[in-house]
Amino acid sequence: QQEIADRREAEKMKRRRKPLIGITCDVNLPPEKPGVHELCCDHRYVEAVREADGLAVLIPLGPDRLAERYLDRIDGLLMIGGADIDPALYGEKLKTGTNVIFAPRLDFERGLYRAARERALPTFAICYGMQLVNVLEGGTLHQDVLRDAGSGRNHRNRESPRSKVRVETGSRLAGILGGESAEVYCSHHQAVARVAPGFQPVAFAEDGIIEAIENPDEKLLAVQWHPERIPESPATKRLFQSFLRLCK
Repeated sequence: QQEIADRREAEKMKRRRKPLIGITCDVNLPPEKPGVHELCCDHRYVEAVREADGLAVLIPLGPDRLAERYLDRIDGLLMIGGADIDPALYGEKLKTGTNVIFAPRLDFERGLYRAARERALPTFAICYGMQLVNVLEGGTLHQDVLRDAGSGRNHRNRESPRSKVRVETGSRLAGILGGESAEVYCSHHQAVARVAPGFQPVAFAEDGIIEAIENPDEKLLAVQWHPERIPESPATKRLFQSFLRLCK
């Protein structure tokens, strides 16, 4: 009887604790320090997790075998923005203007994402994170929106980064956001071209560029924009709160 009571109490404690969210790290290569890479993360990702009642921990790069050990200890995975994915992963040659991300980061996150999906760990992919999901699941990218997607709009306009997206009626994302449009913060020069098999585009910029994708897996969220950069936005609050609910 006591063993059963202790087990129930442990389960109650687990339900009451705040979810622990692992956040991937970006990389800075300081020119004055050859051979050195610095791990970094925009503090706004951490704050968005905290505002949604979660606890954040940064996941440093490491050997593939460490991915499983990190995932053993977290309740959800947040894959943040970054530079460009090597186009060789989706069968294209490198084009002018493509700034390939630090290779060890890409390699590590490929393994991290696949391990997370195998164990059905809630995952929230933002910007480069969404592009990585699309590529790893069999999709492709426009290496440059202005040049390759027929768009006349700069999606990395630092002077006017806010814009509206149209959200597909009946999509899971529309249910999360509570409507069919949202104000977002865009900062990307690449975008989804061919959507990965099993996924569908569910949010679009005014020029038709895909701004979110989803598949039947309710534990995966993927958006092209940067919700963490406009924390006051209802869309940001709803996205992170939805993610944290999955992690509980």
